[in-house]
Amino acid sequence: MPLLSVKAIEAHKPAATAYKLTLDRGLQMRIAPDGARTLLVRYTVQGTTAERQYRLPQTYGDAPGQLKLAAARAEAHRIRALAREGIDWPAQEEARLRDAHQARTQQEAEAALTFGAALREYVERKRRARDGLALKARTRADYLGMITPGRVSAQGRRFADGELLPIAHIPVARLQAADIRAIYERQLARSERQAVYAMQVLRAVLRWHGVVVPDNPLGRETAGRHRIVLASPKGDPAPIPPERLGAWWNAAQAFDRVAADYYRFQLLTGCRGAEILGNKRFGYAPLKVGDVDLQGARVTLRDTKNRADHKLLLSRQALAIAQARCAGRPSDAALFPIVDARKTLARINAAAGTQVQGHGLRVTFASIAEELVSGGILKRMMNHAAGGDVTLGHYVGKGEAALRAGWQTVADYVEAAAAQAAQAAQAAPPA
Repeated sequence: MPLLSVKAIEAHKPAATAYKLTLDRGLQMRIAPDGARTLLVRYTVQGTTAERQYRLPQTYGDAPGQLKLAAARAEAHRIRALAREGIDWPAQEEARLRDAHQARTQQEAEAALTFGAALREYVERKRRARDGLALKARTRADYLGMITPGRVSAQGRRFADGELLPIAHIPVARLQAADIRAIYERQLARSERQAVYAMQVLRAVLRWHGVVVPDNPLGRETAGRHRIVLASPKGDPAPIPPERLGAWWNAAQAFDRVAADYYRFQLLTGCRGAEILGNKRFGYAPLKVGDVDLQGARVTLRDTKNRADHKLLLSRQALAIAQARCAGRPSDAALFPIVDARKTLARINAAAGTQVQGHGLRVTFASIAEELVSGGILKRMMNHAAGGDVTLGHYVGKGEAALRAGWQTVADYVEAAAAQAAQAAQAAPPA
């Protein structure tokens, strides 16, 4: 096949429609109506039958950035030679360029991604590894609250900004160790517990996005003397004092109120308040009459704080409260239809000489049970996740009878304390 010379190629001018010239074996030129001269390489990869076409990125010509005829022929020969060896170089080059573009786009997006946006994405997309479940509504609200400006009440009271708000506008790629340390020290002056919580959330978001902060004070690779050591979470238990337990129970029994029954039920079961009353703000449904199995003396709490169902095996005392609340009421009615029970609790505390609050009843339950049942039984009763406890999580199975006996033991202890308190009150001389 005679090859066209440069002079012969130049003699071909644009036409009303595009047309092609063959410059060499497998090399063509497409001349467009606007005069653009595109170089096309045709080749067949060894082991295949379909002929493929690749457009060279440079156009034909002598100007900078264009390909001359000799260079175009050399490039076509190279591509076709690789194809005869089974290598589809144009496809590989296209994939390389595509990957490079995606990497560049991702880098640009990460460079512009602020910490606030990173936290919001984490909240929406984070899933637990073991079951694929999303974060609970309460957890999402807590995390988002950390980048929310403090509101102003109708009375003009200013509430504190979210713990991580000062870095919400900073791109995560530009976060510095000093930014993290400043947040920690500022929050530490307010509350150690909140400072630790904020750092845990910050660390989780950075790890999830794969962000590496130089000399990160939360990083394991950072020298100990430059690291922020996060203390293990500590509660602030405020149970009913043991010597006032019986008085509290007797005071609660003296109130013929739904709220008083609710607080007694919480003490006997060790439940969290939201597990019984629900939470409209976060979409948690309250315990309903239909959720109570009076025949089996059990209740199943759905999707609790640790994202697992929790079975309550009711003691005789707790069952009596449930029976009274279920009597004559529809299955979809809340077991304890309460709007605000705090006034009732305040009156019970005043009568008993105590100061316990809602969560303190769960703490009281745990304090009593700790002395009466094994650690494994207590953990199941409290609905605490097994976590890293391999023995408890995989090998120790707690039968229903043992668990029910645990709840009954606690209830009997409370009832005995109440009897002793009543006897002491009768024996006491009149004031």
